[in-house]
Amino acid sequence: MTSSSDLQSLLKRLEKATSRLEELSSKRSEPRPADGSSADGPSSDAGSDNKSVREYEMAVKPQVDNFVEISSKIGGVVDEQAQMVAQLYAAQRDFIRIATVTKKPSDSQLPQLLSPQQEIIQKIIAVKDSNRPSEFFDNLSAVAEGIAAFGWVAVQPTPVPYITDMKESAEFYSNRVLKKWRDSDSNQVDWVKAFLSIPREMAAYVKQYHTTGVVWNPHGGEPEQAIQSIKSGSGQPTASSSASVPPPPPPLPTAEQMAEFESEGAGAEKDDGSARGALFADLNKGSDITSGLRKVSKDQMTHKNPALRSTRPVKVPANTAADSRPTATTTTSRPKRMELQNDKWFVENYGTEHITIEATATKQTVYMYNCKGTTLDIKNKINSVAIDNCQKCGVVFDSLVSQCEIVNCKSVQIQARETVPSVLIDRTDGAHVFLSQEARDQTQITTAKASEVNVSFPYETENPEDDNFVEQPVPEQLQTVVKDGKLVTTVLEHAG
Repeated sequence: MTSSSDLQSLLKRLEKATSRLEELSSKRSEPRPADGSSADGPSSDAGSDNKSVREYEMAVKPQVDNFVEISSKIGGVVDEQAQMVAQLYAAQRDFIRIATVTKKPSDSQLPQLLSPQQEIIQKIIAVKDSNRPSEFFDNLSAVAEGIAAFGWVAVQPTPVPYITDMKESAEFYSNRVLKKWRDSDSNQVDWVKAFLSIPREMAAYVKQYHTTGVVWNPHGGEPEQAIQSIKSGSGQPTASSSASVPPPPPPLPTAEQMAEFESEGAGAEKDDGSARGALFADLNKGSDITSGLRKVSKDQMTHKNPALRSTRPVKVPANTAADSRPTATTTTSRPKRMELQNDKWFVENYGTEHITIEATATKQTVYMYNCKGTTLDIKNKINSVAIDNCQKCGVVFDSLVSQCEIVNCKSVQIQARETVPSVLIDRTDGAHVFLSQEARDQTQITTAKASEVNVSFPYETENPEDDNFVEQPVPEQLQTVVKDGKLVTTVLEHAG
């Protein structure tokens, strides 16, 4: 029999244990501040201690700092563009940090989280487009092409090959930089090495920590909180900006709640077992399960009667669920656009039609994007023409000061009525260049990752009446051998 003193001692021990449990429960349920501070000390950079964030800094930041330093020696627009690359690094570092403390966003939320990076990338490309006459245009083009490697954060499931492709695109222009400056400016050689090291180290980092795409925190905070933190800031977060932290875990359930939960779980398991047993019993009987199916005779089976295969397919009733679902091929057409902003003409999203631009100044440029089956006629002399992501289009112009650039196109034709100093064809399948008599011996044509490129030009013969345009293909096959310790490359020609 328990004495009253023992009972009082037991009650005191129970009260102390209860107080201790209540204290622990209150600490667990205390809301954590949004700036990432905790009981161990304040932290204004939530997620910075994550290993993937630290490794990103160690892999990419030294390369970016070195690139910025060398660009400052060259100065001018090269230095201006390099400063934007540093801003882009900081924005991407912040994005990776946010991913460590945030759940995976939806397809509609991801562009909002990527918007700071996208804005900086657009500014970097704009520096190139607005400085085409610059002697450093090849530098600006190399960065504008290679900077797309930072877009790996939106690529799944293979971001590493994407980074490699962007690096190779930058090499097209970086080789031009080396060719132009190798013997006169050593800073340019160091500049090329510094810039190409950024995507190279980035690819090694992504391969280790984000092999199939950006890794998000399944137990993190809601993406909307991170979006609001970006909107409330400058729109271009720096490496020290903070992100939302995951909400605190709920308080531990009481003993009564646990007992109730266990009893409900046992009942559900019992019900599930009985339902499963009834299901298998019905299957074993096999009585009424197939009663609603219609029996098909042998003369109605298509695999035994080939003649039935030529008949029209069975129509699906209009009221089925599949009929109401949107198809994956549904796309929204983009609005047409042809306008002059500052000195740049924008021609975008046109279809099968003929349009004309009357240029009013030599410094004007034309940028043609996402057109299909369009014929563009450019009157008067302008600085340059860029044709991007177009199919089955034709562009005719009078004369260019700089160059005509064709990128990511299929079946494109260009014609110079007078002169064009340079034609650049990159990542294009099917391009036909028509040169005038004046441009024939002055135009330099450069190709990279291009196929089916043909050039037509006037050909003079002894008989003036036989003079006509001659079409010749640009060689696609090259043969390389090692000779005296050096690579010697020649065009591979086929005879017969």
